[in-house]
Amino acid sequence: MNAGSPDTPRRPKRVALDLPAFGLAAGTAAGFAGGWHWLLDLASHFRWYWLLAALVWFAVAPWRRSRLATTCLLGAVAANAWTLLPYWMPAGAGDAAGLSTLRLVSLNLLADNDDAGRTLGYLAQCDADVVVLLEVDEAWAEAVATLGPRYPHQVMHPRDDQFGIAVLSRLPLARERIEPLGDGPPAVIVDLPVGRGGCLLVATHPPAPIAADWSARRDAQLAAIGDVAAAESRPVIVAGDLNATPWSHGFRQLVRLRGLRDSAVGHGVQATWNARGWAPRIPIDHVVVSPEVKVIARRVGPDVGSDHLPVEATLAIP
Repeated sequence: MNAGSPDTPRRPKRVALDLPAFGLAAGTAAGFAGGWHWLLDLASHFRWYWLLAALVWFAVAPWRRSRLATTCLLGAVAANAWTLLPYWMPAGAGDAAGLSTLRLVSLNLLADNDDAGRTLGYLAQCDADVVVLLEVDEAWAEAVATLGPRYPHQVMHPRDDQFGIAVLSRLPLARERIEPLGDGPPAVIVDLPVGRGGCLLVATHPPAPIAADWSARRDAQLAAIGDVAAAESRPVIVAGDLNATPWSHGFRQLVRLRGLRDSAVGHGVQATWNARGWAPRIPIDHVVVSPEVKVIARRVGPDVGSDHLPVEATLAIP
């Protein structure tokens, strides 16, 4: 009895120190099970937060953890670091000689963003060949139409429900169509005269996963986009606010089963939302390309008054 008494008061404290380790391991594991339930998939969006928290907790409580808690922390660090590793590993652009270069910008404007001047100034100065804009309502359609001298070719599909889309281009656009994909809002699909036989651009904004049905609609739209890409013999570019991080179930299905590639791989984890606060900052705005498209550069643009930051990508099209 006397031998065991010194450990008795320490046990509740040790358990309290172990709980964060168990929680971090559970959050990490849940993110890999997004195909089972939409709530589990939400955990996948915070991979770098799980990693950072596990590293911090591993450092601040090294001598008070149980072996089980230590194992949980090591597992959380290893699983999240391995998932993020492709984004941190340098990726050479490769030889782009003889290829056509396309500079593309994708930006969720935020429908109630009233700082149109800053946004239009950025779009006028960003030197893009093609611009994809999301959350375009009638007011934003009128505002961006003033960029006609710089982007004479425009496809506008304004809506009052935050799913309006516009494509602005210096290059001529062909076969412009507005099509529903899956069970989500319509996407804008156009042919671009870039490369030997041109390429296909899909500008899209699936629903946010704020409920079970919205999450299912998002994943169905991502799957439908993948089907469009799989049926296309030319290079494909998908751009927009996909409301999915690269580690979510729907996005992983898009790139793994449909043969597309996240342009951010090798260029870092480039968070685009929420631009109005330091956390959470997660990458949900994307440029996804078919394997033959080379990614010359990829970065996040400046704050233009939206809750999203723009994505800037320079691509080489065969």
